Amino acid sequence: MDYVYGKVLQPLGLLNVTGLRDWARQATGGNSTEPNMILYRTLVTGADLATWAGNSSLASTYSSRATTLASNIITHLYDSSYGAFNDNTTTTLHPQDANSLALLFGVVSNTSTMAQSISERLTDNWTPIGAEAPELPNNISPFISGFEIQGHLIIGQTDRALELIRRSWGWYLNNANGTESTVIEGYLTNGSFGYRNYRGYAYDTAYVSHSHGWSSGPTSALTNYILGLSITGRIGSTWRLAPQFGDLTSVQGGFVTSLGRFQASWNVTDGGDAYSVSWTVPAGTTGDVELPSLPAGCAGSVIYNGRGRGKVYAKGGFKLGRVAGGRHNVHVKRS
Repeated sequence: MDYVYGKVLQPLGLLNVTGLRDWARQATGGNSTEPNMILYRTLVTGADLATWAGNSSLASTYSSRATTLASNIITHLYDSSYGAFNDNTTTTLHPQDANSLALLFGVVSNTSTMAQSISERLTDNWTPIGAEAPELPNNISPFISGFEIQGHLIIGQTDRALELIRRSWGWYLNNANGTESTVIEGYLTNGSFGYRNYRGYAYDTAYVSHSHGWSSGPTSALTNYILGLSITGRIGSTWRLAPQFGDLTSVQGGFVTSLGRFQASWNVTDGGDAYSVSWTVPAGTTGDVELPSLPAGCAGSVIYNGRGRGKVYAKGGFKLGRVAGGRHNVHVKRS
């Protein structure tokens, strides 16, 4: 960490990238925005790790550095005339990777107009079969698009995220020349599999992976944001349940940690006038439950474990607050 942070140079206070290896993107090095986003996330994560290790002084140092870096990123790299981040201090290209990470990593507040602008600008790159990466022209990278869909979800642009999943991953899963069961490393905007043909793959389509773990972003996105179940503390000691419906009507899923199984499901019924949510999480854990508004856009009463608990509003959800582990259910219906 000291080595990397030592490359944060004045007067801009940005990371000066000297190692030029990255994913397939064309431009690397210098005050590139994408690595600065990654450094911000590393500092935030480092602060959490330091806190868990009992080193409050180091945690404070990392948190302070992260806050300063985010401010410098916005000051020197955000293009307010366009509404998204530039790729570097020396270019006006607006990359998919850095702008997606700005949303996902919280470099910009998820409730800000800046975040909404970045999300909208990212759609400028969309083609009928996925998002073209301006930093790798003519190429679609499900790896980077995985960050984009999570970025849209974290700021509440549910329909936008689902649309990109359908365009990109849906296109490949239904492709007669695909595997129909795995995810591809990348492809060209013309629908051929010559991904990275001019960036190290020597125009050899056989080199492209059709079982690429780095392209599986929707797996966690659908679990953590659409189903809405995620862990917020070590191994799931604390968790969060905050479903996002979009245009879907039924979702179920879960995962396992060493504490046990985390499962949830939800169903939208009565044309959007009602929905139910149920979840089972290990005993001894606690979590925050945030209920969305009714899809029909009306107010609704909340029944929690068989008892009235409150009301969701037409333009605002309802927080159950801290909930103990175990089995629970909620039913919300038009009031």
